[in-house]
Amino acid sequence: MTDRLDTLLAALDPDDLIVRSKSERRRRARARALPTWGETSEQTRARRTQLFRDQALACGFSRVGIARAQALPQAQAQLEAWLAAGRHGSMAWLADDVARRCDPQQVVAGAQSVVLLALDYDSAAAHTRDLPLQAEDRAWLSRYAWGDDYHMVAERRLKQLEVALTARLKPELGEQFRGLGGPVQPFQALRDLRWMVDHGPALEREWAVRAGLGWRGKHSLVVHPRHGSFFFLACLITSIDLDPDPPLTDHCGTCTACLDACPTGAIVAPYVVDARLCISHTTIETDGAIPAAERHLVGDHVFGCDICQDVRPWNRFSQPGDPAFAPRPGLVAPRLADLLALDTDEFASIFAQNAVKRRGLAGLQDNARAVQEGRSAAGRHQRGDEPT
Repeated sequence: MTDRLDTLLAALDPDDLIVRSKSERRRRARARALPTWGETSEQTRARRTQLFRDQALACGFSRVGIARAQALPQAQAQLEAWLAAGRHGSMAWLADDVARRCDPQQVVAGAQSVVLLALDYDSAAAHTRDLPLQAEDRAWLSRYAWGDDYHMVAERRLKQLEVALTARLKPELGEQFRGLGGPVQPFQALRDLRWMVDHGPALEREWAVRAGLGWRGKHSLVVHPRHGSFFFLACLITSIDLDPDPPLTDHCGTCTACLDACPTGAIVAPYVVDARLCISHTTIETDGAIPAAERHLVGDHVFGCDICQDVRPWNRFSQPGDPAFAPRPGLVAPRLADLLALDTDEFASIFAQNAVKRRGLAGLQDNARAVQEGRSAAGRHQRGDEPT
């Protein structure tokens, strides 16, 4: 009998022999039921990191990368110089909250991690230079605009991710959760998980490089060795401590294919794009009709441009992406005549929940006329009947 009692006592945690109040016993029972019971801080961080990865992939994101949340003084200096040179064109919002964009601590109190989420959007359809656009009187819609608007797709999935993470994390973070230097308050997704797609104060590309999702290509976009550069980015800043990913090595080397191929010279130096010369800026960001001095920039493009990506060697390895971005009928190299014949209802139907809606019917048709004008001027020049 004594031996059996000794065995039972040895199996008990000595702390359990202390007489406690009923409320304390309940509190300890709840604590024991949580995943954090008995974990080291490293084990807790690793488990939460895996939770973020698993839930993000389950919500439909292609890849996940994580970086330490810290201020980016060098990136801020580069951004300020780029803005001071006016290279952001008409995108005035890029000059707002520069300091916040470069310091996640100003976005989420106690921020410890920045989570980057990729959404692949490539397809098996032809690339810009694979089609006889001028010969068939067709124009080019950027590859990213062939399917659903990525803002809507990413936001839906981010909301799902927020709900899933909150359900798993809120119980274990308890009433006294705090990030590093953050407020001692209950965990709240609104405060402790701040996500954004383009519209938030974060340098998504800089964070994507730091989070190991790729390196910065000379065309300024992020490039992955197995997925190329045809992917969108979403960003989540959190006060939860997660394990960071190592950055990838830059594999652009001496290649200048993107600089050489840009028809307007918008890539003014490696890693530096002047939006004022960029076809995408001209055909997407212009408010109203394209000014006369800029109409020659559009070339064969009625919405966006893919040339600098199409020529990138690493995009040979890109695979078809998310079905949400699969090409809709008629959007791969549409005929100019078809675009100019659209009425309001047809435009609304064809481009429902599509990025082209941002330009509007009048803007899209003005872009199409600019393409026609450019081709007509080129034809006159070839025939030698340009006015003197």
